[in-house]
Amino acid sequence: MSKMQHAHMTFDRDDVFNRKPFVESIMKLIGEWGVDIFNDDEALSISIDSPWGTGKSSMLAMWVNYIAETPRYSRCKVVYYNAWQNNYFDDALRPLLYELQSCDDGPQVEVFRKAGIDLSAALAEGDSEILRIMSNRASGEGSGYFGGFRKINQASAAFAKAIEKLVPSNGKLIVFVDELDRCRPNFAVETLELIRHYMSAPNVVFIFTMDLAQLTQLVRLIYGFDKDAWGYLRRFFNISFRMPMPEITKYVENLLYKAINDSDALKALKFARVMADMYTYFGLHIRDVEKITTNFIIFYSMNKIASDPNKPRSLMRLGVYLYFMILKYKYPDVYNGIFDKSGYHLEGDLVEGKYVLERRFSGQGEIKDLLRTMQGNRIWDEDAGGGYIAEYLFPEIVPNAKSMGQHIHEAMELFAEVG
Repeated sequence: MSKMQHAHMTFDRDDVFNRKPFVESIMKLIGEWGVDIFNDDEALSISIDSPWGTGKSSMLAMWVNYIAETPRYSRCKVVYYNAWQNNYFDDALRPLLYELQSCDDGPQVEVFRKAGIDLSAALAEGDSEILRIMSNRASGEGSGYFGGFRKINQASAAFAKAIEKLVPSNGKLIVFVDELDRCRPNFAVETLELIRHYMSAPNVVFIFTMDLAQLTQLVRLIYGFDKDAWGYLRRFFNISFRMPMPEITKYVENLLYKAINDSDALKALKFARVMADMYTYFGLHIRDVEKITTNFIIFYSMNKIASDPNKPRSLMRLGVYLYFMILKYKYPDVYNGIFDKSGYHLEGDLVEGKYVLERRFSGQGEIKDLLRTMQGNRIWDEDAGGGYIAEYLFPEIVPNAKSMGQHIHEAMELFAEVG
């Protein structure tokens, strides 16, 4: 089986986004397919759409374990195939065959392996034979035009029967295809075509997780479709779902309060909500949220930040560091523009020689007030620096800083830019 990210995860322990009901609904549909609804003449193909970084692979890891641990699914056999891990192959069929044949060790596997090899050989021979026939037509050697076609049909029929033998008695063969949208365009589309044309058999279920917008772009790159690329993709799937979006605050709470032992003060301020609001404002994906929150936890722990008893909301100043952490990670050009020592304007028209910070980077009200205070060269103003630092930041983090700009710049030095 392809190496699975987070293979240890379970819904009971790790389902911070409450996706178990979504999975249970799909499993109910799978159980009823071919029994109470529709027909069972061919494979059931399901697409699950969600943007990059929203936790699709984590959900699949929990899903695989859920099937294995639930008695009523004991007649289900599972294959996990990570298309991205096999993207370096020119032939999309071979790695897929390898994963399918690894799901069993009974005598039927040998039949499947032989049928798979025969199909692969017939497809390769068919392509080369067409080229040979076309090149020999001028010399009158065009016989056998349909020979390769017949071989492919015969190999395809044998392969379909071999797949059926992999399906457990009175059960289902469930194949998860992950990360297809990250593959090379040709590899991604060829994988879909192979599954659709050669792997459709009763009681076989293919579940594709993908960023549909990204996959649609891959189709456009290959076929040049303008508006109806999704129309082309739709024919590969019987049913298409949209994965439920996560509740960001719960996810941040799970990351933040588990990692920081002395988090009572942060909990009292509902700081996870502050963080979630900022992430939502910037439209960050879950993977970005995870990385930036991890950076924040490292920053908080390394600096041993403590609440000021004379200022009950003193920890809210952490929001300033979080804001610049987000900018440096996600919008490094904006971050560097603020600290270029030439000054900038928060809003309004472009001023020659000044960087203009767009409204969409203005953040919450407190952050916006801070940025207005910092406009122009005052971010590097040593005369005002001590006052700014004392009001908005924690002076002990960079005790020798002479200005707000120097303080933030040195405090963020640990964290890399990605732009």
